[in-house]
Amino acid sequence: MLDFYTPTLEDKNWITEITENCGQIGCDISFATTYLWRNKYDIRVARYNDTLFKAYFGSDGDMGYSFPVGKMSPKEALEVLMRDAKERGQKPLIGMLNKTNAEILSHLYPDVFEFTEERDSADYIYSRENLANLAGKKFHAKRNHISKFMRNNPDFLYKELDNSNIEDAYFVAHKWHMHNDSDKSELYAIREALDNLEELSLFGGVLYVNSRPVAMTVGSRINSNVCDVNFEKAVDVDGAYAVINNEFAKAHSEFLQFNREEDLGIEGLRKSKLSYNPDKILMKYTATMK
Repeated sequence: MLDFYTPTLEDKNWITEITENCGQIGCDISFATTYLWRNKYDIRVARYNDTLFKAYFGSDGDMGYSFPVGKMSPKEALEVLMRDAKERGQKPLIGMLNKTNAEILSHLYPDVFEFTEERDSADYIYSRENLANLAGKKFHAKRNHISKFMRNNPDFLYKELDNSNIEDAYFVAHKWHMHNDSDKSELYAIREALDNLEELSLFGGVLYVNSRPVAMTVGSRINSNVCDVNFEKAVDVDGAYAVINNEFAKAHSEFLQFNREEDLGIEGLRKSKLSYNPDKILMKYTATMK
């Protein structure tokens, strides 16, 4: 049986070494996401033969796995996963699968699993250049929105996130949650992210109007080409979301793509994410044993 445990900051190096080289770009693959949401979803990890196994434990005793990644071949790793589930008396449920991993699982275990498309969990992948430049007819409305913000707020300032403005970022997040979300689990995750910026290799920015923080964002590296936008919040000022999105993309030209994560099935959030013309919607699947 695999030795699953709750990840700590000490696990960052070995997990990151695996995830940055596995070829996956889903937001759930990175250590930062795993660590920051470990309590909300009871995420646990196990290391076996230099391969990362990740599982989500439910309060009812049920559990679900992620697709294992690392030095073991998919066939070998999935055999370990299937054996672990059997030893626990569980029917293996494997979630957050991208299309490639779903196809691998289907090929190795034909007619064993049923696959469900999880549209609400699909990640939105964007060209960083498009988000930074907003060039062309398809971004005309976005450019106008930002221009209006700049006309109305000529003294706006975007500052990179560091120890000097962590509390400004938290102020925005806290204010947003006070008015929009009674579930404070995301706010707790943001607090932990801001308190561990360096340890988690996080980066971001804060947008100011009249010296008052009105928007914040926090990102992390999925790999050398892809940035994950872990959190983004704005309050009070029309256009603040568009501006901090644009400023953050301009500030991080080291990346080729931005993963702006899922829309959770929220109509307004889906409309907003689609309005930025994603290069790809990275579909997720859940595999359930028949």
